[in-house]
Amino acid sequence: MNRRFLYRRSHLAGQVACVDVGERARVLAELAGRRSLAEVLDGGAAVVDALPVRELLEALPWVDAIHAGQLMRELGMAERRTVGGLSERQRGRLRELFGSAAAA
Repeated sequence: MNRRFLYRRSHLAGQVACVDVGERARVLAELAGRRSLAEVLDGGAAVVDALPVRELLEALPWVDAIHAGQLMRELGMAERRTVGGLSERQRGRLRELFGSAAAA
């Protein structure tokens, strides 16, 4: 069997064990419904820190996959960046962009 496959498989298994899938789905559903992006970013939950930024942006009702990618490029974020890996400047820019829009 391919060693790279086994490494990736064991690495992914470790990540999945750390993140509760039900909690992750609940956070994304709340974000799509009534919760603002600033609340999610400031929550500090381990589940949120493990989420990819693209997935978080796509959970917003008015952001699709194309616009999420454009936003990430404009903000200087890598495609595979997680919320926990964002700098304070990047978090601030996300709050600035979606602060008033999420409340509306």
